[in-house]
Amino acid sequence: MSTRAAQEPVPDPAHGTVAWVVSPHDLVAQAVAEALRTTGAPAEFHAWEQLLVPADGDAATPSGSGPAAHVMVILDGVDRPRAVEAVGRFVARGQARVAVVTSAPNALVWGGLLQGSSVDVVTVTTSVEQLGDMVRRFVAGDPLMDAERRKALRADWLDALDKRHHLLAQMRGLSRQQLRVLELLASGRRVPEVAEVMGIADGTVRSHVKTLRSKLGARTQLEAVAMLRQVHEVGDVGETGDLVPRPRARTGAFGGLGAPIGSGA
Repeated sequence: MSTRAAQEPVPDPAHGTVAWVVSPHDLVAQAVAEALRTTGAPAEFHAWEQLLVPADGDAATPSGSGPAAHVMVILDGVDRPRAVEAVGRFVARGQARVAVVTSAPNALVWGGLLQGSSVDVVTVTTSVEQLGDMVRRFVAGDPLMDAERRKALRADWLDALDKRHHLLAQMRGLSRQQLRVLELLASGRRVPEVAEVMGIADGTVRSHVKTLRSKLGARTQLEAVAMLRQVHEVGDVGETGDLVPRPRARTGAFGGLGAPIGSGA
Protein backbone atom coordinates (compact mmCIF):
# COMPACT_ATOMS: atom_id res chain seq x y z
CA MET A 1 0.00 0.00 0.00
CA SER A 2 2.79 2.42 0.79
CA THR A 3 4.38 1.80 -2.61
CA ARG A 4 1.03 2.25 -4.30
CA ALA A 5 0.39 5.49 -2.41
CA ALA A 6 3.64 6.90 -3.73
CA GLN A 7 2.50 6.24 -7.27
CA GLU A 8 -0.01 8.20 -9.27
CA PRO A 9 -3.54 7.15 -8.21
CA VAL A 10 -5.34 4.90 -10.65
CA PRO A 11 -8.12 6.99 -12.26
CA ASP A 12 -11.75 6.16 -11.61
CA PRO A 13 -12.86 3.51 -14.19
CA ALA A 14 -16.27 5.15 -14.40
CA HIS A 15 -14.69 8.06 -16.24
CA GLY A 16 -13.37 5.81 -19.00
CA THR A 17 -9.71 6.56 -18.27
CA VAL A 18 -8.64 3.02 -17.45
CA ALA A 19 -7.19 0.85 -20.21
CA TRP A 20 -8.56 -2.66 -20.47
CA VAL A 21 -5.77 -5.22 -20.83
CA VAL A 22 -6.91 -8.25 -22.82
CA SER A 23 -5.33 -11.20 -24.59
CA PRO A 24 -6.55 -14.40 -26.22
CA HIS A 25 -4.67 -15.93 -23.28
CA ASP A 26 -6.34 -14.50 -20.20
CA LEU A 27 -3.47 -15.48 -17.89
CA VAL A 28 -1.11 -13.33 -19.97
CA ALA A 29 -3.47 -10.35 -19.74
CA GLN A 30 -3.85 -10.84 -15.98
CA ALA A 31 -0.10 -10.88 -15.47
CA VAL A 32 0.47 -7.79 -17.62
CA ALA A 33 -2.36 -5.86 -15.98
CA GLU A 34 -1.05 -6.65 -12.50
CA ALA A 35 2.47 -5.61 -13.48
CA LEU A 36 1.15 -2.36 -14.94
CA ARG A 37 -0.81 -1.58 -11.80
CA THR A 38 2.36 -1.86 -9.71
CA THR A 39 3.70 1.06 -11.74
CA GLY A 40 0.55 3.07 -11.10
CA ALA A 41 -0.55 2.76 -14.73
CA PRO A 42 -4.34 3.06 -15.25
CA ALA A 43 -4.91 -0.52 -16.41
CA GLU A 44 -7.16 -3.40 -15.45
CA PHE A 45 -7.60 -6.96 -16.65
CA HIS A 46 -10.65 -8.01 -18.65
CA ALA A 47 -11.41 -11.39 -20.20
CA TRP A 48 -10.93 -11.77 -23.95
CA GLU A 49 -14.57 -12.81 -24.34
CA GLN A 50 -15.64 -9.29 -23.40
CA LEU A 51 -14.33 -8.12 -26.77
CA LEU A 52 -16.37 -10.70 -28.63
CA VAL A 53 -19.64 -8.80 -28.64
CA PRO A 54 -22.20 -9.77 -31.32
CA ALA A 55 -22.49 -7.45 -34.29
CA ASP A 56 -25.97 -6.44 -33.13
CA GLY A 57 -25.27 -6.63 -29.40
CA ASP A 58 -24.54 -4.00 -26.79
CA ALA A 59 -21.06 -2.75 -26.09
CA ALA A 60 -19.23 -4.72 -23.43
CA THR A 61 -19.79 -3.05 -20.08
CA PRO A 62 -18.51 -5.17 -17.21
CA SER A 63 -19.92 -4.69 -13.75
CA GLY A 64 -18.10 -1.86 -12.01
CA SER A 65 -16.68 -0.31 -15.18
CA GLY A 66 -17.90 2.14 -17.75
CA PRO A 67 -17.88 1.29 -21.46
CA ALA A 68 -14.41 0.47 -22.73
CA ALA A 69 -12.70 3.55 -24.14
CA HIS A 70 -9.17 2.16 -24.36
CA VAL A 71 -8.28 -1.49 -24.93
CA MET A 72 -4.74 -2.86 -24.97
CA VAL A 73 -4.44 -6.22 -26.73
CA ILE A 74 -1.40 -8.25 -25.70
CA LEU A 75 -0.23 -10.85 -28.23
CA ASP A 76 2.70 -13.24 -28.37
CA GLY A 77 3.76 -12.46 -31.93
CA VAL A 78 1.71 -15.27 -33.43
CA ASP A 79 -1.06 -12.94 -34.56
CA ARG A 80 -3.96 -15.03 -35.75
CA PRO A 81 -6.57 -13.76 -38.21
CA ARG A 82 -9.31 -14.45 -35.68
CA ALA A 83 -7.71 -12.01 -33.24
CA VAL A 84 -7.73 -9.42 -36.04
CA GLU A 85 -11.39 -10.21 -36.73
CA ALA A 86 -12.34 -9.76 -33.08
CA VAL A 87 -10.55 -6.43 -32.75
CA GLY A 88 -11.92 -5.24 -36.09
CA ARG A 89 -15.50 -5.95 -35.06
CA PHE A 90 -14.97 -4.23 -31.73
CA VAL A 91 -13.46 -1.11 -33.29
CA ALA A 92 -16.21 -0.97 -35.92
CA ARG A 93 -18.70 -0.39 -33.13
CA GLY A 94 -17.02 2.94 -32.43
CA GLN A 95 -16.60 2.14 -28.75
CA ALA A 96 -12.86 2.30 -28.25
CA ARG A 97 -9.33 2.89 -29.33
CA VAL A 98 -7.21 -0.24 -29.41
CA ALA A 99 -3.47 -0.64 -28.91
CA VAL A 100 -2.09 -3.93 -30.18
CA VAL A 101 1.16 -4.88 -28.46
CA THR A 102 2.87 -7.69 -30.34
CA SER A 103 6.32 -9.18 -30.83
CA ALA A 104 5.51 -10.03 -34.45
CA PRO A 105 8.32 -8.74 -36.67
CA ASN A 106 6.09 -6.78 -39.06
CA ALA A 107 2.51 -7.15 -37.74
CA LEU A 108 1.31 -7.26 -41.36
CA VAL A 109 -2.05 -8.79 -40.49
CA TRP A 110 -3.08 -5.59 -38.70
CA GLY A 111 -2.65 -3.34 -41.75
CA GLY A 112 -6.34 -3.51 -42.62
CA LEU A 113 -7.26 -1.74 -39.38
CA LEU A 114 -4.83 1.15 -39.77
CA GLN A 115 -6.77 3.34 -42.19
CA GLY A 116 -8.11 5.50 -39.39
CA SER A 117 -6.66 6.26 -35.99
CA SER A 118 -8.64 3.84 -33.82
CA VAL A 119 -5.93 1.16 -33.82
CA ASP A 120 -2.24 1.53 -33.00
CA VAL A 121 0.22 -1.35 -33.39
CA VAL A 122 3.32 -1.46 -31.21
CA THR A 123 5.86 -4.10 -32.24
CA VAL A 124 8.74 -3.33 -29.91
CA THR A 125 9.45 -5.25 -26.74
CA THR A 126 9.16 -2.92 -23.79
CA SER A 127 9.82 -3.06 -20.07
CA VAL A 128 6.93 -2.80 -17.64
CA GLU A 129 7.89 0.81 -16.93
CA GLN A 130 7.90 1.67 -20.64
CA LEU A 131 4.63 -0.14 -21.12
CA GLY A 132 3.18 1.82 -18.20
CA ASP A 133 4.24 5.08 -19.82
CA MET A 134 2.63 3.91 -23.04
CA VAL A 135 -0.63 3.19 -21.20
CA ARG A 136 -0.67 6.72 -19.79
CA ARG A 137 -0.14 8.20 -23.25
CA PHE A 138 -2.79 5.86 -24.63
CA VAL A 139 -5.53 6.86 -22.19
CA ALA A 140 -4.55 10.51 -22.64
CA GLY A 141 -5.41 10.15 -26.34
CA ASP A 142 -1.87 10.41 -27.70
CA PRO A 143 -1.01 8.36 -30.81
CA LEU A 144 1.30 5.41 -30.21
CA MET A 145 2.28 4.89 -33.84
CA ASP A 146 4.44 7.19 -35.91
CA ALA A 147 2.46 8.44 -38.91
CA GLU A 148 5.06 7.16 -41.36
CA ARG A 149 5.10 3.75 -39.72
CA ARG A 150 1.31 3.57 -39.96
CA LYS A 151 1.41 4.55 -43.63
CA ALA A 152 4.18 2.06 -44.46
CA LEU A 153 2.53 -0.85 -42.66
CA ARG A 154 -0.79 -0.20 -44.39
CA ALA A 155 0.96 0.02 -47.79
CA ASP A 156 2.69 -3.31 -47.15
CA TRP A 157 -0.64 -4.83 -46.19
CA LEU A 158 -2.33 -3.55 -49.36
CA ASP A 159 0.48 -5.03 -51.45
CA ALA A 160 0.12 -8.37 -49.65
CA LEU A 161 -3.64 -8.16 -50.12
CA ASP A 162 -3.25 -7.82 -53.89
CA LYS A 163 -1.11 -10.95 -53.90
CA ARG A 164 -3.66 -12.70 -51.70
CA HIS A 165 -6.47 -11.91 -54.13
CA HIS A 166 -4.44 -13.52 -56.90
CA LEU A 167 -3.85 -16.58 -54.73
CA LEU A 168 -7.52 -16.72 -53.86
CA ALA A 169 -8.48 -16.75 -57.54
CA GLN A 170 -6.08 -19.61 -58.09
CA MET A 171 -7.44 -21.55 -55.12
CA ARG A 172 -10.97 -21.19 -56.44
CA GLY A 173 -9.81 -22.91 -59.60
CA LEU A 174 -9.27 -26.11 -57.63
CA SER A 175 -11.94 -28.74 -57.22
CA ARG A 176 -13.37 -29.42 -53.76
CA GLN A 177 -11.45 -32.69 -53.62
CA GLN A 178 -8.19 -30.92 -54.46
CA LEU A 179 -8.87 -28.25 -51.83
CA ARG A 180 -9.58 -30.93 -49.25
CA VAL A 181 -6.31 -32.68 -50.07
CA LEU A 182 -4.43 -29.41 -49.74
CA GLU A 183 -6.14 -28.59 -46.44
CA LEU A 184 -5.23 -31.97 -44.98
CA LEU A 185 -1.63 -31.63 -46.11
CA ALA A 186 -1.50 -28.19 -44.49
CA SER A 187 -2.70 -29.72 -41.21
CA GLY A 188 0.42 -31.91 -41.09
CA ARG A 189 -0.83 -35.14 -42.64
CA ARG A 190 1.17 -37.18 -45.10
CA VAL A 191 -0.20 -38.67 -48.29
CA PRO A 192 -1.18 -42.06 -46.77
CA GLU A 193 -2.99 -40.28 -43.93
CA VAL A 194 -4.82 -38.00 -46.37
CA ALA A 195 -5.88 -41.08 -48.34
CA GLU A 196 -7.19 -42.73 -45.18
CA VAL A 197 -9.15 -39.65 -44.07
CA MET A 198 -10.71 -39.18 -47.51
CA GLY A 199 -11.28 -42.88 -48.16
CA ILE A 200 -9.34 -42.89 -51.43
CA ALA A 201 -6.17 -44.55 -52.70
CA ASP A 202 -2.70 -43.10 -52.14
CA GLY A 203 -2.28 -42.83 -55.90
CA THR A 204 -5.45 -40.75 -56.16
CA VAL A 205 -4.10 -38.35 -53.55
CA ARG A 206 -0.82 -38.06 -55.45
CA SER A 207 -2.76 -37.40 -58.65
CA HIS A 208 -4.70 -34.62 -56.89
CA VAL A 209 -1.44 -33.15 -55.58
CA LYS A 210 0.09 -33.14 -59.07
CA THR A 211 -2.98 -31.46 -60.55
CA LEU A 212 -3.37 -28.82 -57.85
CA ARG A 213 0.32 -27.96 -58.03
CA SER A 214 -0.05 -27.42 -61.77
CA LYS A 215 -3.12 -25.20 -61.29
CA LEU A 216 -1.41 -23.13 -58.58
CA GLY A 217 1.94 -22.93 -60.36
CA ALA A 218 3.58 -24.44 -57.29
CA ARG A 219 6.90 -26.19 -57.84
CA THR A 220 6.53 -28.41 -54.78
CA GLN A 221 3.89 -29.70 -52.41
CA LEU A 222 5.32 -27.50 -49.65
CA GLU A 223 4.94 -24.42 -51.85
CA ALA A 224 1.29 -25.30 -52.51
CA VAL A 225 0.66 -25.65 -48.76
CA ALA A 226 2.36 -22.29 -48.16
CA MET A 227 0.07 -20.68 -50.74
CA LEU A 228 -3.02 -21.95 -48.92
CA ARG A 229 -1.76 -20.51 -45.65
CA GLN A 230 -0.97 -17.16 -47.26
CA VAL A 231 -4.62 -16.84 -48.27
CA HIS A 232 -5.53 -16.72 -44.59
CA GLU A 233 -2.57 -14.80 -43.17
CA VAL A 234 -2.99 -11.28 -44.54
CA GLY A 235 -5.73 -10.28 -42.13
CA ASP A 236 -8.47 -9.53 -44.68
CA VAL A 237 -11.04 -12.11 -43.72
CA GLY A 238 -14.52 -12.96 -44.88
CA GLU A 239 -13.80 -13.30 -48.58
CA THR A 240 -12.84 -16.94 -48.81
CA GLY A 241 -16.26 -18.33 -47.99
CA ASP A 242 -16.64 -22.10 -48.09
CA LEU A 243 -14.55 -22.46 -51.22
CA VAL A 244 -11.16 -22.05 -49.57
CA PRO A 245 -10.91 -23.86 -46.22
CA ARG A 246 -8.77 -22.44 -43.45
CA PRO A 247 -5.94 -24.85 -42.62
CA ARG A 248 -6.91 -26.65 -39.42
CA ALA A 249 -4.71 -28.29 -36.83
CA ARG A 250 -4.93 -32.04 -36.86
CA THR A 251 -5.73 -33.90 -33.69
CA GLY A 252 -3.39 -36.44 -32.19
CA ALA A 253 0.38 -36.39 -32.58
CA PHE A 254 0.62 -33.11 -34.41
CA GLY A 255 -0.33 -29.83 -32.82
CA GLY A 256 -1.20 -26.53 -34.47
CA LEU A 257 -0.28 -25.03 -37.80
CA GLY A 258 3.36 -25.14 -36.85
CA ALA A 259 3.22 -28.95 -37.03
CA PRO A 260 5.34 -30.85 -39.56
CA ILE A 261 3.93 -30.84 -43.05
CA GLY A 262 3.72 -34.10 -44.94
CA SER A 263 6.31 -34.20 -47.71
CA GLY A 264 5.53 -37.49 -49.36
CA ALA A 265 3.98 -37.03 -52.78
